[in-house]
This record gives sequence, structure tokens and C-alpha cells, in this order.
Amino acid sequence: MRNVLACAAACVLIAAGAAAGDKGTPDEAKALLDKAVAAMQADEAKAIAAFNDAKGGYVDRDLYVFCFKDGGDITAHRDPGMVGKNAAALKDPEGKAIGAEMVALAGKGGGSVEYKWENPVTRQVGAKISFLKKAGSQTCGVGAYK
Repeated sequence: MRNVLACAAACVLIAAGAAAGDKGTPDEAKALLDKAVAAMQADEAKAIAAFNDAKGGYVDRDLYVFCFKDGGDITAHRDPGMVGKNAAALKDPEGKAIGAEMVALAGKGGGSVEYKWENPVTRQVGAKISFLKKAGSQTCGVGAYK
């Protein structure tokens, strides 16, 4: 019986560790954002193409790069349906005007925004923090689910 309990406890710990590894952290989001900004500075067109390609090196579990122009038009996103929309009009499921907040932060060179958004891996709406940085004529961001 003791062996069964020990095995069950070990399985729970392993599963918890695997689940934690399936989710990006805020530090990993910031690192991916730094990588994206460097790519934008090197070759904006090539970077945007890579950000919009699921196999382009800028999608890591539930972390992904999104970018928008100074006017708010989205140029890069994990969801191709978001490209071309205006970020300023975006609201989270609770009605928070997250897009307007992001566009305002872009005017200041960047920052962070907390909101609710659907996790592309779990398909569940959850709390998220996105970090944004100016990258030439655009602003890019990466968010981590809490």
C-alpha cells in the first residue's frame, strides 16, 4: 500500500511539473519579445513573416509575438484572423478596452497590460499579462498567461 501511495504521489508531482512546463512564464515572454524586437530591427519584413508563421521560431507553447503599426493595424499575430484588424478596437471578454491601452503604451515606447484572453493551447479564457516594446514603426508584444 505504501508503494502505491508513493507511486501516486510521484505521478502527481510529475504531472504538475509537466503542466507547469506547458505554460510560458512572464520572463520567457520578455525574452521572446526581446528576440522579436531584435529581428524587427534587423529586417522588419522578414520578422513579420516569421511572426505570422507558426513554425517561424516565434511561437513557444502559449507564447507568441503580435505586432501592430503606429496607427494600430495588426501586422502579426498567432491567429491569422487578427492580422489587418485595428488593435485600438480590441476588448477582452470582460469588455476592457485592451487595444486602446496597448496603442497608448505604444506611444510611450512600451509597457505592460493585464487582461483576459483565450489561451491558444487550452482554449480557455484566462488572465494574461502582455509586455510591449516599440520596434521601429511598430510595436510588438508577447504575453504570458497567469
